[in-house]
Amino acid sequence: MRIGILISSEPRGEVATGATRLEQAAAARGIECVRLYAPLFSFHVDGDALSVRYEGGLFEGYDALVYRPNFIEEPSLHAHVPELLIRAGFPVVNGRADVASTKNKLAQHVRFLQEGIPTPRFAIAKRTNEARIAARDIGFPVIVKTPFGTHGVGVFYAVDEETLLPIIDYLGVSDGNPVIIERFVSEANRKDLRVFVLDGRVFAAMERTAPAGDVRANASQGGVGATVELTDEERSLALRVADLFHCEIAGVDLLRSADGPLVIEVNANPGFAELERATGQDIAGAIIDAAVKHS
Repeated sequence: MRIGILISSEPRGEVATGATRLEQAAAARGIECVRLYAPLFSFHVDGDALSVRYEGGLFEGYDALVYRPNFIEEPSLHAHVPELLIRAGFPVVNGRADVASTKNKLAQHVRFLQEGIPTPRFAIAKRTNEARIAARDIGFPVIVKTPFGTHGVGVFYAVDEETLLPIIDYLGVSDGNPVIIERFVSEANRKDLRVFVLDGRVFAAMERTAPAGDVRANASQGGVGATVELTDEERSLALRVADLFHCEIAGVDLLRSADGPLVIEVNANPGFAELERATGQDIAGAIIDAAVKHS
């Protein structure tokens, strides 16, 4: 059996794919595992006929692919690769994930609102004065998020207007996009839950604690994970969110608030190194097993 790890970036820009662990897990199962890079694919269409090429040659010989969308920029230029591979008949685990939304926090928040997903109170604003008014309405301190970002990059903590306004001014100059302003959920004690959903079930979860002097609990920012027992409500909410965004592989991030669990984000390319360390679960192996099942 041969499984491909479909990576969105160029080979020289590969980050946050977990490919090494996936290769190790595949080897332990006697399965060949190959890294494949989306920019090296081309798709040739003649009427209804579609042929797939990789580095110029005909693409064939793979039983299944695992999609690891590790890009952070505008997603519309990436979605065609898994879509066309599926059209060509290749099973792609997580290939139907709605990356247009999972990679855009603005789109996520709009979807959360539309579907009645509980979130921290939030506002969307672009100009400095509107952001100021929104933050006053929500109440300081607040969290400010850019639409695109990963590993906690693009997440800011503002305790008052003096700290908020320079952030908004800088973001307005640097990318010109609207920002999300969220209530800082103080009762969460600078902790969040990472729930790893795989193939329609909660496979593992951990509670992450932000390092001293930070509010971001991401492992890449120094957050430390520990085992946690989820409530039925938390499990149900994580599964609902993963299903909403058509993710077979998802990292759903929750906060424990006075009003119950709140969703802060869903990730279609969740890292799992810290989760494996914290829980002892073979997550890479479970992903490979899912690919075998879908082949």
